[in-house]
Amino acid sequence: MKKTSLQTKPYMLNDGEQRFESLGVLVSIMASAEQTGGAFNLFNILLPLGYETPLHIHYAEDVAIHVLEGALDIFWGDEKQRAEVGSFFFQPRGTPHGFRVIGTAHARISYMTVPSGFDEFVIACGKPFNDLEAMMLEARFKIETLGSLPALDKEKK
Repeated sequence: MKKTSLQTKPYMLNDGEQRFESLGVLVSIMASAEQTGGAFNLFNILLPLGYETPLHIHYAEDVAIHVLEGALDIFWGDEKQRAEVGSFFFQPRGTPHGFRVIGTAHARISYMTVPSGFDEFVIACGKPFNDLEAMMLEARFKIETLGSLPALDKEKK
């Protein structure tokens, strides 16, 4: 992780000012490693209906998710919970987790990682890469992909 000097001046960003596509979603980096002196990253992420992450582990950072719009099924360890607007989820590093957008519309989340450094991964994943490059990125940023999330429940929710 690159060490930077602490942001000494207040700043303000409006959502969308720094929006780009990465990993199949629209991401706005609201607080970068440089702006927070390495303390944390904060992202505003717009997720399409049906989007899902793989089941994966972050070894270098804790993850916090606040659902602003829509609904997610969040998986961690052997558990699954429904997260709707206003829900907050904290994922300590080292535990398998992932999420899937459910319902009838997109979802929007605030996504924080502590400490910072995940912003560099998100930026790197905004560029085309092959399978080998993907594995190298995961190794560099200490992320392990375990596979797909469990299948959708047959019942309607």
